[in-house]
Amino acid sequence: MTAGKEFGCNYIEVLCSDMKIIFITDESASETGDSIVHTHSFWELFYLQEGHLCIKSENQEYNLYPNQALLIPPGVYHNTSYDSATRKISVLFTFEKLNAPSEEPLFTKIYSAFCNCGLFKLDDCEYSGLLLNMILDAPCTDEVVKNWLIKSRVTELLLNLYESIKNENAIHLDTFLRPNSYFVYKYAIDKLLDMYYMTDISLEELSRKIYVSPQTVSRIIYSTYGKSFNELKLELKIRNAKKMLLETTLNVNDIGQKNGYTTSRGFLAAFLKYEGCTPSEYRERMNQRHP
Repeated sequence: MTAGKEFGCNYIEVLCSDMKIIFITDESASETGDSIVHTHSFWELFYLQEGHLCIKSENQEYNLYPNQALLIPPGVYHNTSYDSATRKISVLFTFEKLNAPSEEPLFTKIYSAFCNCGLFKLDDCEYSGLLLNMILDAPCTDEVVKNWLIKSRVTELLLNLYESIKNENAIHLDTFLRPNSYFVYKYAIDKLLDMYYMTDISLEELSRKIYVSPQTVSRIIYSTYGKSFNELKLELKIRNAKKMLLETTLNVNDIGQKNGYTTSRGFLAAFLKYEGCTPSEYRERMNQRHP
């Protein structure tokens, strides 16, 4: 990654058999606090060290306790909730198939298993936690040795996860979109949209933050999410607004403002177009279903 960009991360590439592992930890990986509703084009792994961590997807709520982990696949909208007593690690990763021949190919096995597992909770993950800590804080002063230690631990961690999630009925690889060569920019776009979707950030402004053309950003967003930049930004705004309507007592105008709408009329129009009802109607309907 290029120094000086707004997204800070540690980016690790590991070549293993016929695949490349792309592993990313950002500078806020161990911070505490609640997150907004968001999604990634990578797999995300949460590991809980201390306290209690609640992770909500659209369909289910997961509660993690020390030495438990949760694997979230790409494209799943989720948010986290935890307090200052909680210590967790979160990392993102994906795989890319290499064209180089291999006597013992791994990509199909690994990628198929991860694609088939869905949201996957793991118990008794102390060893995985140890590997994560050693990746994030490798105790070595020799940079060359440190680099190889980190790469070996990334490989060991993901192969260890593979052993936990694999099954005999893995879905055929061809039913999934393979990762493409834009993986670094995908992460940057995910990260920046999480930070700025509630503002009036334009496609051109987003592209300047990662030093690529607006056309490239549009192409990456569409290939990853099947949506335009504005469609994805709207979806993120409305999903977070829906969460706030259900989980807070804020009035509709305040919720609209917190999601980037300068007028209540604009928020009402956008919500009505996306959901087919007003925010107040949505809140009332959902409260009736879940009193």
